[in-house]
Amino acid sequence: MKCFNHNDRDGFVVCKGCGKALCLECAEEYKGFYVCKDSEECHHIADVDYVSYFRDNSVGAWRFNRLAFILIGAFLFIYAFVKTCFFCMIPNPLLETVLVVLLAVLLIKKGLDLKVK
Repeated sequence: MKCFNHNDRDGFVVCKGCGKALCLECAEEYKGFYVCKDSEECHHIADVDYVSYFRDNSVGAWRFNRLAFILIGAFLFIYAFVKTCFFCMIPNPLLETVLVVLLAVLLIKKGLDLKVK
């Protein structure tokens, strides 16, 4: 595979924007991709791919965070319920129960408020 601009040189990379084979002199690294040096169109295509990559990966992270908040909140509700059933084991069960329930409510609300983008 020869460079698109220089027929006497071997191609080093393929441009992300236009798909042409490029030598070291014609290629430049841009946001993790190789593109044609001084080509605005190829830079634009690399920008779109860069943004798409992060947008696609953030959807899973939002779902995971939402589920994590809801599960932690549910666990705290169960913890508060069990602690109040055995209230004689802790010095001030009402205060601890109220604080844990408030924390659980806040975490569940935060989990439900997270929207998948």
